[in-house]
Amino acid sequence: MTEFGCARCSGEDALTALAFCTTRLNKTHRLVERSHFSISLRRCPECGQSFAAIFTEFVDTSGGEDAQYFDFVPLTTAEVSTLAAQGARIDLAELGALGSVRRRLSSSWPTGGEKEIAWRTDSLSVREGH
Repeated sequence: MTEFGCARCSGEDALTALAFCTTRLNKTHRLVERSHFSISLRRCPECGQSFAAIFTEFVDTSGGEDAQYFDFVPLTTAEVSTLAAQGARIDLAELGALGSVRRRLSSSWPTGGEKEIAWRTDSLSVREGH
């Protein structure tokens, strides 16, 4: 058990948690829905923990290996309310700050690099893909 979530959505094994989070979390709000960038709010059906799910893709027009990043940032009830109220005008810096101060689930696949799935606690910069 972690500060946020349960063994299913926040368990120690990042690969298992990512498989659960990508397939089982329920979308409660779609804030941004673009082809290379999306943000949704999701909730764990097991424990009720809320997350911001952030997908970003950067198209590589020369090599064809598009960089893709997917982060699940755990949220408090108050944070869900604040972000939901912002809707499509979500403050990306504020969201990044939330992901920088707590453990988050991250799938990182940079152009030309190896895919990494891990729990991270470093800085999160949220910016729109292209």
